[in-house]
Amino acid sequence: MNIKGKHYRTIWLNDDGWSVEIIDQTKLPFTFGTVTLRTLDDAARATKTMQVRGAPLIGATAAYGVALALRADSSDEALDRACEQLAATRPTAINLRWALAPRRFATRTWEPTAGSASTGSG
Repeated sequence: MNIKGKHYRTIWLNDDGWSVEIIDQTKLPFTFGTVTLRTLDDAARATKTMQVRGAPLIGATAAYGVALALRADSSDEALDRACEQLAATRPTAINLRWALAPRRFATRTWEPTAGSASTGSG
């Protein structure tokens, strides 16, 4: 999307390397505004209030929401809570649940390797 000659995606990683910016779709088409997502609650609220719309964007927001949740608490319980909270934001969004299930599995079964950020080497 181009706004006044500047290209925007509907969601992007901020310069701080962890928070996410979204185009607030509740303002379109009359106003352009963005919202910063810094926490799981922010991602859940953006999804529930329809600041993000459409299956691909909802899925991307959910993925970032899980990442933001795990940044605060990396336990399996936190992962489950995050997935459940995000899934509850749009109970009829089957694609949302479909997108969360493999993330939950992949996150649980992932093991750090040499050179990855969590091993402290690299």
